[in-house]
Amino acid sequence: MADFFGFTGIFFVTLVTLLITTRWPAVANILYVALTVRIIVLLIGYYVVPLPDSTGDASSFEGEALRMFKTSTGFSNLLSQYPGPGSNFIVWIIALLYLFFGESKLMAQSLSLLFGMGSIFLGWLLLRKIWDEHVALKAGWVLALFPSLILYSCLTMREAYISFFLVLALYGVVNWTRVGSFNSVVVAMIGFIGAMFFHGAMFMGAIVFLGIVGLRNFREMFIRPISSPHYLKTLMISLFLIIFFGSYILGKFEVPKLGTFKDIIKIESLLTQTQNSTRGDASYPEWLIIDKPVQLIYKGPIRMVYFVFSPFPWDITKMSHLIGMMDAFFYMYLVYLIFLNQKTIRLDNALKIILIILFLYILLFGIAVGNFGTGIRHRSKFILMFILLAAPLLPKFVMLTKDKLYNKKILKTK
Repeated sequence: MADFFGFTGIFFVTLVTLLITTRWPAVANILYVALTVRIIVLLIGYYVVPLPDSTGDASSFEGEALRMFKTSTGFSNLLSQYPGPGSNFIVWIIALLYLFFGESKLMAQSLSLLFGMGSIFLGWLLLRKIWDEHVALKAGWVLALFPSLILYSCLTMREAYISFFLVLALYGVVNWTRVGSFNSVVVAMIGFIGAMFFHGAMFMGAIVFLGIVGLRNFREMFIRPISSPHYLKTLMISLFLIIFFGSYILGKFEVPKLGTFKDIIKIESLLTQTQNSTRGDASYPEWLIIDKPVQLIYKGPIRMVYFVFSPFPWDITKMSHLIGMMDAFFYMYLVYLIFLNQKTIRLDNALKIILIILFLYILLFGIAVGNFGTGIRHRSKFILMFILLAAPLLPKFVMLTKDKLYNKKILKTK
């Protein structure tokens, strides 16, 4: 019965994919290939051999969800156990899934599959909005076939959920830079808050975005005449942002995982985090542990480099680390393309905001993470941002249709 529910979940994801491709046929091949590859990997991991990273947090989340489901006395009791934003939110979601449909590890994984496919589709829409159809298709194939995105779409982990909501947030950010509508700000905030429910640090992207929105609104308040029909809206948004940032600075609310504003600027807790995270056979070198605040100045940038590009050849101590090094090569290539694309990025406000947000995330996780095994998982959340910035320079994936093959045969016979 558990397998029945699991295959039902996979069938549902397939049905949603077919409905999307009916409405947007241009992305059909990308979604079909992405779904097929992910289902094969998912079933191999379920029936044949455990997938990488499937025995850590993934197993823990599933076990906690099962415990929560079995100890609850019904829907109202499970609702009362709502944990709020944080690492246990995914546990609660899966427990609800078990309550409604029955216990099934495969079904829980199919929910990650759904959000993973949603990330590819939304990513394609976003790429098309920023660039054009041709670039969106090129980058869409990278999203469909990027190894870590495939992996985390098949595991009961937070990465697929975070990636989906982060893409939604960026869609709102890009749309705001294009049309400046308040609805775009709402969409962006829904995305950032949705991502925050699975990892609190994602909300820092919202703080950066709201800060940029606030600066633009303050500038418009001085440029626009008071009689302008848009002046009142600009004033209201500015007042809201002042209250929001003022409340956070004064400690009226806190961000999950990061705490209050005082917690963020408390150097001692940050140093403790870097020390505690440097552990295991995949840990960063001990000389990268930050013992004093002044070391943040020169060790911080190196830790950022380690977060994005590790493991390096000198970090390899066993065969499984080679998979991580292959993943790192992809990021090196994307960063190289972003560097080549810097002139275009500087001329586009949306891309500049995305680059700023990406840099902040790398800074936060670069300081906090001290293990390249954990780093590989965390940096997969931001792969779409790398791809967005490098998209025009990505290599082309050639998928020959029957019409193209037929045309090539005609040309050869002439």
